Amino acid sequence: MIKLSKFDNFLSDINEILNDYDIKSTGKDYPAKDIAETSLSESQKKEIVSLMRVNHSGEVAAQGLYIGHSIFEKNKENRRSLLHTASEEKNHLEWCEKRISELDGNTSILNPIWFLGSVAIGIISSKGKYNRSLGFIEETEKQVSEHLDNHLKKIPVEDKKTITILEKMKSEEEMHGLKANEQGAQEVSKQTKKIMELVSEIMKKTSYLI
Repeated sequence: MIKLSKFDNFLSDINEILNDYDIKSTGKDYPAKDIAETSLSESQKKEIVSLMRVNHSGEVAAQGLYIGHSIFEKNKENRRSLLHTASEEKNHLEWCEKRISELDGNTSILNPIWFLGSVAIGIISSKGKYNRSLGFIEETEKQVSEHLDNHLKKIPVEDKKTITILEKMKSEEEMHGLKANEQGAQEVSKQTKKIMELVSEIMKKTSYLI
């Protein structure tokens, strides 16, 4: 019990730091706002919430990643571009959070850790070089798109709201990856790709549960 209490306090402290570096969304409409809710079983709702919690955590991490890449970026235009994309990722985060709420679910308690970890990864992987940042971003968006494809196969076909949200997210993630490529992304090494996949799997498995 004592260890759990200390852990909760730790997460609370990190949440305060996260709030100090708040990224505003671009204010895009909720993709599923005009779609009627479908009758779903409790087991279906539980599974959808778990999947959307993973996606929500992924968007928390995406914001951290873009912020991390921007911290030591000296070119103001490049930095502005990175933070704008972080704002677009905030749209996705808000959409996931709204859908989770509609299904009476909760987001992951580990989100502050994913955020700060991603900020650190962004800083380390970029080393202040924009083409390195772009390469890491391009690979991240590629893996995210594949991940969303996988989730789309798991969502019940009658749940048009969730499907519409994920399809919109996937389309925009692919555009982010294409943008990074067009701006001169430096391809990451095979070893780096493997490490990224491993970290992603850890996040997905834990966020699915809590």
